Amino acid sequence: MICTGAPGQAPVDGGKTMRFEAAAKRLEDWFVTRALPLWAEAGIDAAGGFYESLDSAGAPVPGRRRVRVQCRQIYTFSEAARRGWFPRGEAIAAAGFDRLLATAVPNDGARGCVHALHDDGGVDQHLRDLYDQAFLILACAARIKAGDKRALTIANNTLSFLDREFASPFGGFRENDRGGHPRRQNPHMHLFEALLALASATGDAAVLDRAHAVEALFRAKFYDAKAGALREFFNDDWSLIETVSDRVEPGHMAEWVALIDRYERQTGEKRGGLKKTLYQGADAWRIPGDPFLPNQVMMNARPAKASRRLWPQTELLRAASILGQEADAATIIVSLFETYFAGDKSGLWTDEFDAAGEPVPGPVPASILYHLYEAAAVIADACEERRQ
Repeated sequence: MICTGAPGQAPVDGGKTMRFEAAAKRLEDWFVTRALPLWAEAGIDAAGGFYESLDSAGAPVPGRRRVRVQCRQIYTFSEAARRGWFPRGEAIAAAGFDRLLATAVPNDGARGCVHALHDDGGVDQHLRDLYDQAFLILACAARIKAGDKRALTIANNTLSFLDREFASPFGGFRENDRGGHPRRQNPHMHLFEALLALASATGDAAVLDRAHAVEALFRAKFYDAKAGALREFFNDDWSLIETVSDRVEPGHMAEWVALIDRYERQTGEKRGGLKKTLYQGADAWRIPGDPFLPNQVMMNARPAKASRRLWPQTELLRAASILGQEADAATIIVSLFETYFAGDKSGLWTDEFDAAGEPVPGPVPASILYHLYEAAAVIADACEERRQ
């Protein structure tokens, strides 16, 4: 498969395209033949629930399980099966969804989902958190596409719950059912993602209207065009918090590239050069000579060194692929295999490197499988579009 350029564009350089194609195939092969099989075996308990993490040998790490991670795994295995990458992912997702409803989503989602579970399925924390509800809706969207009729009821009930108990007079939603401060763009970003997925799965125009509202909030409050930065933390009225609001997570700027792209495709509404501006804004925080993004920076203080988790790199890769930055995308993939995927990890990865470039000890979080899926899927789609 050779990428020959997007419709209406001049063909991309053959050598760069071949390098991108080879890198993209390497990533897809690793994800489909190594990562998914490992997490399908070691990452699932006998009841169908998902472990929060695996250790460096690939064994499950017992302990508290965040419900958002359960939802991410359901989504990932559902979508990987639907794409034809991992057919047995459908049975895994179906069993995981059954377990989720039995343990974390009481009364068909009348108050959404709880925050965390014990290994035995008992509730560890009853908190209702906006971030968790967003991923419950995302999981439901995937299960609706798979034909599970329960998922639509739960998604609708969860949205009603958010309207009833989380809606803010200043727009958007509160952090959790206890208020929560500061307010953050991050859970709204994932709610936007979930609403787009739900609208795609159902064709419901009312759900798309909800997505319009979050996108408008992004442009009005989250993205600071004057500063060229995505703001993360706010007061209740979306005003900035001195010093705290100067923290920037470049990975989130890259993540919004993919979401705005998805929004444009679903709605037909165009946002001009916003995707490119976001990508360039994230790219500007890369340390010279380093292909990766730092975890977090301060707007007025460029670090000489920085710690780097894996997930921002997957989002940078996804953004580069969407925007046709094939040389950058290929460099990122090659660099991932030299660092985060280095050695025979058999479907595992190093989650973080410190500022000195040394691996940070710790378990491998299941939550990153979702980011890896999204990156691999977008790259596959980008190549397919270039062939058409």
